[in-house]
Amino acid sequence: MTQRNWLITGVGSGFGRHMTEQLLARGDCVAGTVRKFDAMADLKAKYGDRLWLAQLDVTDTPAIPRVVDKAFSELGRIDVKVALVPVQPGESARQLPNATQG
Repeated sequence: MTQRNWLITGVGSGFGRHMTEQLLARGDCVAGTVRKFDAMADLKAKYGDRLWLAQLDVTDTPAIPRVVDKAFSELGRIDVKVALVPVQPGESARQLPNATQG
């Protein structure tokens, strides 16, 4: 299987973290965004350079292209992107800023 580079927002917990663990375990690389780096210290220690991390709050719209550009620059390419949006109990994705509706 060919190694892929993934860009995933919100890898610090939940679905994003689980997906990241699975991808790293099978040999892929992950460029992940987190609110707090310490949430990923164990995986960073285990996988080293295969896990690239950037601190990002996805509601900080101007920061998003900077983080994406840096991930491309440092990994050379991104093959797959996964944009996870945290939704709190009682709210829907349609209530989030810049949510794609369809």
